[in-house]
Amino acid sequence: MPAFDPNQLRLLSPEILLSVCACLLLGLSLLRDEARHWGAGLAALACAVTLAAVVAYPMRFGLETMRVSDQFIGFGGAFVLDSCAVFFKGLFLASALLTLLFSARYLQEGGTEGGEYYALVLFAIVGMMLVASAGDFLTLFVALETVALALYPLVGYARGEARSIEGALKYFLLGSFATALFLFGTSLVYGLTGTISFGLIGMSRSVGALEPAQAPYFLLGMILVIAGLGFKVAAVPFHMWAPDAYQGAPTPITGLLSTASKAAGFVAMLRLFPMAFGRLGDRWSLLLVILSVASMTIGTFAALTQDNVKRMLAYSSIAHAGYALLGLIAAGRGPDLGTREWGMQAVLLYLLVYTFVNLGAFGMVAMLRRRGVAGDRVADFAGLGRKSPLAAFAMLVFLLSLAGIPATAGFVGKWYLFAATVHANLAWLAVVAVVNSAVSLYFYARIVVMMYMREPADDVPFRPSLPEGMAIAICLVFTLVFGLYPRPIVELTRHSIIAFAPWAL
Repeated sequence: MPAFDPNQLRLLSPEILLSVCACLLLGLSLLRDEARHWGAGLAALACAVTLAAVVAYPMRFGLETMRVSDQFIGFGGAFVLDSCAVFFKGLFLASALLTLLFSARYLQEGGTEGGEYYALVLFAIVGMMLVASAGDFLTLFVALETVALALYPLVGYARGEARSIEGALKYFLLGSFATALFLFGTSLVYGLTGTISFGLIGMSRSVGALEPAQAPYFLLGMILVIAGLGFKVAAVPFHMWAPDAYQGAPTPITGLLSTASKAAGFVAMLRLFPMAFGRLGDRWSLLLVILSVASMTIGTFAALTQDNVKRMLAYSSIAHAGYALLGLIAAGRGPDLGTREWGMQAVLLYLLVYTFVNLGAFGMVAMLRRRGVAGDRVADFAGLGRKSPLAAFAMLVFLLSLAGIPATAGFVGKWYLFAATVHANLAWLAVVAVVNSAVSLYFYARIVVMMYMREPADDVPFRPSLPEGMAIAICLVFTLVFGLYPRPIVELTRHSIIAFAPWAL
């Protein structure tokens, strides 16, 4: 076994920095009661500094410019740092910053503000960043559990509300079951290949494991791994926890759960499937086709009957997981390397767009909360167009983007996914996605009608805090600017998947 090289810790410097900040924040909150009032600011500062460290990582290795093909491997292949990892780490930190901006006033209104809340958010982001760099099953498992162990208490953070405790309990129990499935599948793959490294499994070991006597067990292991990761992205039929957890959690955490946590599940799939199971693309992509169709259809039609906006967006999130799976399907079934790369790029582009758009939508729900009003019912949006035309316009843009209407970033994301699916000779699947996207317009339109065609339920003025306004403005500008001029984010995602090109065989 090679000796430990302390220089490899440089690869982990952003994660170490954020972990230290989380521990300090947790300690300060225990020592000083007033820490709860400036915990959001300290946590946001920690995320901003860590984001700067992630963006500047080539300079830590003596590189004046970063080549997209550069890949740094440490700890015996357990940790991988490349352009894709940097992309997702930046995405996770950006989502954390927006979540923290939405959190301060929301917690104050509910009387639940505490330093441990912000520390748990940072620990969850650390786990997500480790998922983005996982090079083997052990690192991936530890990283995913780090995320889960931080999110379980955050979902149940509103301890005085029964639905919050119920949502956290369902999330924990079903999450534990999904972890068991993932571990069982991992043990089967390891037992048949003798390695937990994604690269080694993909290059040679999976071929031997597919001998007639061993193939059923290897395929069973792959199916169980897909089931475990399907829970992380809330894909049908592993979605049963999502509506209750999303409704019960504090709204900023619901936004984080539906975006960054979901993106962590997808980056795990991007790391695992092309590298470890690349030679079996026709088999795992068939499973993903089933999950995608079920998620898009069930998520869309279940959202039609919801009166709670958080539950509605929860089912919408399930449908969007089905859309994102289209890119992975194209990466597995594409007839040529270009189509497979296009599929992976479409996943990154869609997750980037979806993160800002969905966080903006959940941020609007959080902003409606005030004393005695949860702000999460469709009726709570009544008359918002008269109370605050700018806020209503922002919500309108977010809803149109989620529906995939042109001139918004959501249209760009869906167009790339549908085009990749068609190029993978799965035009029928793209048609199913388009039909579901059209149906989703109905439940998004319900909120629009309530904002512009109903009288306000009360005369209480709409007064968001400065951090909330800043976060909404960031999400709104992103949605509109990149909806009209998507080239920068398209180029960013294209460069970010080049590290996967050798594995897209």
